[in-house]
Amino acid sequence: MNGGRKSPRFPPSGGESHPLETLALWALGLLIAAGAALWLAGELSGRIFGGAWPSTPLAEMGGILTSFRDHAGDPAGAWPSPERRLIPGPGAFYATLAAALAPFTGVGFLLLRRRTRTAAQRSGSARWARSSDLRPLRVREPLSGRLTLGRVDGRLVAAEPRQSVIVVGPVQTGKTTGFAIPAILEWKGPVVATSVKTDLLRETLVARSALPRANVWVYDPTGGTGIPSAGWTPLANCTSWVGTQQVADWLVSGARRGSSGVENADFWYAAAAKLLAPILFAATHAGGSMADVVRWVDTRERDEVEDGLVLAGEPAAINAFAASHNRDDRTRSSIYTTAETILAAFADPGVLTSALMPDLRAERLLDGGCHTAYICAPAHEQRRLQPLFATLVQEIVACAYERATETGRPLDPPLLLVLDECANIAPLRDLATLAATGAGQGIQLVSIFQDMAQINAVYGRDHAPTIVSNHRAKVILSGIADTQTLDYVARLLGDEEVRQLSSTSGGQGRRSTTESVAYRSLAPANVLREMQPGRGLLVYGHLAPARVELRPWFRERRLRRLAAGVT
Repeated sequence: MNGGRKSPRFPPSGGESHPLETLALWALGLLIAAGAALWLAGELSGRIFGGAWPSTPLAEMGGILTSFRDHAGDPAGAWPSPERRLIPGPGAFYATLAAALAPFTGVGFLLLRRRTRTAAQRSGSARWARSSDLRPLRVREPLSGRLTLGRVDGRLVAAEPRQSVIVVGPVQTGKTTGFAIPAILEWKGPVVATSVKTDLLRETLVARSALPRANVWVYDPTGGTGIPSAGWTPLANCTSWVGTQQVADWLVSGARRGSSGVENADFWYAAAAKLLAPILFAATHAGGSMADVVRWVDTRERDEVEDGLVLAGEPAAINAFAASHNRDDRTRSSIYTTAETILAAFADPGVLTSALMPDLRAERLLDGGCHTAYICAPAHEQRRLQPLFATLVQEIVACAYERATETGRPLDPPLLLVLDECANIAPLRDLATLAATGAGQGIQLVSIFQDMAQINAVYGRDHAPTIVSNHRAKVILSGIADTQTLDYVARLLGDEEVRQLSSTSGGQGRRSTTESVAYRSLAPANVLREMQPGRGLLVYGHLAPARVELRPWFRERRLRRLAAGVT
């Protein structure tokens, strides 16, 4: 912080200016300016309303200025008698005075504003955004393809097309009701939404179902929402060996996000991915299911897997499986145990049943319609289901990237990816990359976290700052008590310059005034913590920060109508 930095300023002359001398100079300047203004108003009003120029000598202005205070209600009385007849009544005179001064006032204001802004930029002082700063974000109404962020000074602001957004705020601050739900209600295109809260599904399901060309899948394998679950299986993307390796890697990374403190974790998880890939590949080409995959891992089955790999005819897959089985007994047993933990969710009959009837496919979701996939789990099931959910989201994202590569342009309509409770339900390994590159592929990313401590815990301190900074729009909500978040925001917003005047007394009764500069946080911790729920800060790209107000869906007539299925 720069709170202790001082920058004294002294008068440019050899001696110190006495305050009375300065005051006298200001008073003289004001008198001259007032006289000049009256003279100009008299000349113009006489010409306009009296038909001739009064041609009052400037030397007379001292007397006119002195008399004016007694004739404010009848300005003509302040002028000498020859010119008095040309000066109009008070209404016309003061209108002329205002019109004459308007250009000078406007120019002075602009120069002062420019000087203030230039001085602030030169000194590196932080400041809140002005209305003109946010012009690229202002919209009259929600626009297709642009995510509305909220209101700044009562005016809607929206992210530029497909620019990633991160929302950080503790529970009960409006992350879901004021941001995620409005985003889903207004989106005209495919949506993927993860959440542990049933209200996100409940308040948007009718609206998403009412859209044209709209299929809705609710992937809820544990039945927490009470809505029949769609089916999904990791094997759908395991027809090629490269795709199968991807799926194995996604399953492993999803499981690893939910664990910590495992000794030699890099080795064991990499070895488990190498084992799972050929098993998944064999099940796909042998016409099997995830039930077979789970059984083969639990029983250390070898013959059936090798038969499936022979049918697939992929030497690399055969070699990978052989390499895993040719390890020593102790190492092989540990690798299988790691694989069992990765597939633990499939021990749930509901999860396994949903995998036997897969109807949720990335290709169908991204076929150009306004389809929706909800990925739901109750809070107590999050960790167990993380590998499934992370793999499903990664599969959809990979399909979006492939479509964009094939066509040479972003998805149209773009995909809205809302990762509510991002750290808990589907922590994507490559979130930082997705935040940075998703816009170019046609993905509008919304990542929602509780605080920086949560991001650090899941992604590590080395990667967490990159994840946050790669999101172009950052919305930090009220009520934050996490010191890591408060410190991060204070550093992100910077310090504002505060000018301080101090007076000292010298010999012979002379006084001197010194101006110094101090710096203080633009948004102190108590200000961030004490903001009302539903309010927060918006930091967007290179723009100055702004105070933003969310739009709870139940307080907005338009959003309520959308939630009811009325378009």
